[in-house]
Amino acid sequence: MSKGWERLESGRISDILRSKRYFEQLVELHWEYYSELAFQRNQIREQLKSSLRDKAQPFAFPRWQRIVRYKYSLVPLSTKGSLVDPGGRFNVGDIDRARYPAFPALYIASDRGTALAEVLGRQESAGSLTPEELALTKPDSITAVSVSGKLESVIDIRGRDNLGGFVNLIKDFRLSKSLIVKARRFRFPLRLVRTTTELGAALEQPDWRNWPMVYDVPSTCQVFGSLVMNAGIEGILYSSTITQRACLAIFPQNFLNSSSFIELDDAVPDAKVQRRIDSGNFKDVT
Repeated sequence: MSKGWERLESGRISDILRSKRYFEQLVELHWEYYSELAFQRNQIREQLKSSLRDKAQPFAFPRWQRIVRYKYSLVPLSTKGSLVDPGGRFNVGDIDRARYPAFPALYIASDRGTALAEVLGRQESAGSLTPEELALTKPDSITAVSVSGKLESVIDIRGRDNLGGFVNLIKDFRLSKSLIVKARRFRFPLRLVRTTTELGAALEQPDWRNWPMVYDVPSTCQVFGSLVMNAGIEGILYSSTITQRACLAIFPQNFLNSSSFIELDDAVPDAKVQRRIDSGNFKDVT
């Protein structure tokens, strides 16, 4: 034990300050990277949104599953929990509202095991345990509800062809020489999406939380979700990175002037529980 303390005591204040400066510079690098790409996206923003709307289709989901933390048991269709930092896979939470406007989403899955694993199971299967079983070993209090509904416009990113028009618009994006030089100095690779396969992988990457939680910058999937939401599309259909089964991110804020809805399938324990979201009450949950 004493040797460990000796090593700890041998550290210098200058080393701590140097590490702090290094991290601050790395955060700045991520911000510059995000900003350069954001500027280029803004130049063709309407075209990007149009390319997404062109691939959106109606989608119905009978008896899918939603898992919420116990504290949201009386508001199982509320999207407010998705705004907690860093947000969800396809929505931006309270990362930095001055720089990145936050917006909510409601997440459901095609089966209960996937919904449970998405909320609680952040790891791959361990030993003989499946991701669903691994999630069940966690002691968190949760509420599971069955939901059905129909959306007028959903983009299915499981079909990579649906991303073709979008990728054609961004594949020629470039980074400044100064940013490339800075990234090389930090030995930090900055990658640009050139193919639908690359974009699909970025949208479904397991560690998407790293960028917003460590560097205070939205991840690629959150940026994509923002474009989809601002295009007026009501949902993103994708595959769970844990179970590879279907999940859906829904944007109820786009239900205005729409016949889309989502509702609980079963009787509610209290009349105050909101059973349905549609164009008439979507503001109550967003």
